Amino acid sequence: MNDAYKAIFDYVRSLEIIDTHEHLPGREEDIEQDTDILKEYLTHYFSTDLKSSGLSSDDFDVVTDNSRPLMERWKIVEPYWENCRYTGYGRAIDYTVQGLYGVERFDGTTIEKLNELFLEARKNHPYEWVLKEKSNIRTCIADNGDLESDRRYFTPVFKLEPYIFIQSVIQVEEVSRQAGMEVTSFDDWLELTQSMLERAIKRGITVFKSTLAYERSIFYEKVTYAQAEEAFNKIFDNLHRPDWSHKELALGKAFQDYMMHYILGIINKYGLTVQFHTGIQEGNGNVLTNSKPTHLSNLFLTYKNVKFDLFHISYPYHYEAITLCKMFPNVYLDMCWAHIISPNSSMAFLSEFIDAVGVNKISAFGGDYIMVDTVYGHQLMARQNVSRVLAEKVDDGIFNVDQACKIAKKMFFDNPMEIFILKGKC
Repeated sequence: MNDAYKAIFDYVRSLEIIDTHEHLPGREEDIEQDTDILKEYLTHYFSTDLKSSGLSSDDFDVVTDNSRPLMERWKIVEPYWENCRYTGYGRAIDYTVQGLYGVERFDGTTIEKLNELFLEARKNHPYEWVLKEKSNIRTCIADNGDLESDRRYFTPVFKLEPYIFIQSVIQVEEVSRQAGMEVTSFDDWLELTQSMLERAIKRGITVFKSTLAYERSIFYEKVTYAQAEEAFNKIFDNLHRPDWSHKELALGKAFQDYMMHYILGIINKYGLTVQFHTGIQEGNGNVLTNSKPTHLSNLFLTYKNVKFDLFHISYPYHYEAITLCKMFPNVYLDMCWAHIISPNSSMAFLSEFIDAVGVNKISAFGGDYIMVDTVYGHQLMARQNVSRVLAEKVDDGIFNVDQACKIAKKMFFDNPMEIFILKGKC
């Protein structure tokens, strides 16, 4: 550990930070209680590595069945765990158990003790302990579908998918009930969408989010009203189906494209922020090229008052993302999820970013978990990674330690406060 890294990391680990992205339940009382440490820690992310390494889906179902004996399940997963423990996902787990439970690593000699400690901690106040006391997080920007999330811990985002990606008549009916508006035409749907967006804005929502890169290409063409209306009217061809039917349908790309532009036009008037999933999709299997950040260029050019926050550094398209951020004043990059996808790529990305783009245009951390414990391990990795990159720049004579610390505070706190318009909200 060189002197520059030690000085910077000592400062960075003391920082209160903004967590730009989580999927945690909006209230502590909604956290899953029927669980144990093996089921919990395989709920998100590390399971992808284990399956990629060869763990079958059937065996994974057994391993995460907490009605079965803990050690019996561990023996099934152990060889795959050992294969993958050095990935970013695996390392986050070891950092978590070290920092939260004082145990060196998660393995067959520690799992029973860890499980006891985990279950005991679950009885108390895990949000206060993990997010506040241990991780020093001011607020987590939360994608959990709950605009009433506990504001002590969360700043909720408004999801765009229900208004763009329509898969059934039942979905339309549910959104109509929530809005208190009857939909009998495409114009009604546009009015409903505008009403719901503006209601959210009046309630203080400043951040919106799209995850459509999981479903389709994120290139949204400009299409005509007539094309979108024609697609939307297919809904009414399904109204005759009985109540027990799912009334499934998939409104086409023309409708989706039109709605994305329509929504961004509204957000553009208010100068608010939209988070876009770009780059790698979670899980085993998808069409990676759907998520290339360059697909969004026409949106950047059209909606110049929208702040576009590109998630996950667009990995593995992170150098394209840096170029977009350099080219467009309204594009920002977000390191949420990135530090555990690939710690090394995240550091290489950040080093390149500092060389190419102003340091006000990046947010350094977002846990992006659905379970709370591992937020701790992820934020620790983020603090380490950023400190290492800044120390290298100090060693190269780019700036000094004091300047590095100021840059770190911008990336972890000041920038997300500005990008997500959080002043006075947390």
